[in-house]
Amino acid sequence: MRAIRFHSVGGPEVLQLDEVDDPAVSAGKVVVRVRAAGVNFADTRFRLGQYFVRPSFPQVAGMEAAGEVEAVGDGVEGVSVGDRVMVLGANAYAEKMVARPSQLFAMPAGLDFAQAAALPVQGLTAHHCLSLMGRMSAGETVLVHAAAGGVGVLAVQLARALGASKVFGTASSDEKRAMVRALGADDAFDYGNGDYATRVREATSGRGVDVLLEMLGGTEAYKRNLACMASMGRMIVYGAASGDTRGTFEPIGLMPKNLTVAGYYLTPLLERPELCRPALAEVARLVVEGRVRVAVERFALKDAAEAHRRMESRGSVGKLVLVP
Repeated sequence: MRAIRFHSVGGPEVLQLDEVDDPAVSAGKVVVRVRAAGVNFADTRFRLGQYFVRPSFPQVAGMEAAGEVEAVGDGVEGVSVGDRVMVLGANAYAEKMVARPSQLFAMPAGLDFAQAAALPVQGLTAHHCLSLMGRMSAGETVLVHAAAGGVGVLAVQLARALGASKVFGTASSDEKRAMVRALGADDAFDYGNGDYATRVREATSGRGVDVLLEMLGGTEAYKRNLACMASMGRMIVYGAASGDTRGTFEPIGLMPKNLTVAGYYLTPLLERPELCRPALAEVARLVVEGRVRVAVERFALKDAAEAHRRMESRGSVGKLVLVP
């Protein structure tokens, strides 16, 4: 089969299309025929050797996909050949991948493979940041940074679908900010302009937002974020796209408004199916119902390097998907 591998860390050029042996099914696991694989910002950090998990060479890239179960190992229950599934697991940039049953999520009718491949990582991240970590209630206000990105596009729409009274986003260009408004945000601001905190306060009559999804990184972003949060607001940190991972703030500064700052990382939560399965099922249902739209940009599997370049250039809008 064909797979995208890299043999050393580096830029997008280290990604190469290789011919490798088909994976064999083993006890307790399944083989999935990949029909679409999602591209994530975390994939670019993994390729650079800057992610929480380090690559083992030669490394097949990718962490999510959608496809059909092709083979089922001994001891696996509740999974059948032919099942359409979303997958959260390693080695997804390939024509076939191996996964444990716990990494499989049912793919509902009405969802195509490219849409489905856009949901496991970013759909769960958006839903968990809003609901699980952010404890968002109907009627509250939300600010989503990088709202034209994969997580952001879903988070803006999910916040609205889950009952937020006002939703704001930030993005890097006029075009992207227009898209964020078209997705249902009340307004969108330039996150490169430190004035976004003032704009948010003005848009909320000085109150600020209840839930803030942070992935910019750095001390200045943290300061501005805290400045535009409402009393008892919750800031959920799930990344640092700027590369500035050492941002600081004074914890005592959280006290006057009873603010909460929490971190979110999906991988360890995959061991908690009671937290992941209902959340991803709800996201998928909202997509099928048309209440959440998935913006997908497709690339051929062989063009994985180009997809990474596009993501790292901040030129992408929505979700990038590789199609074998």
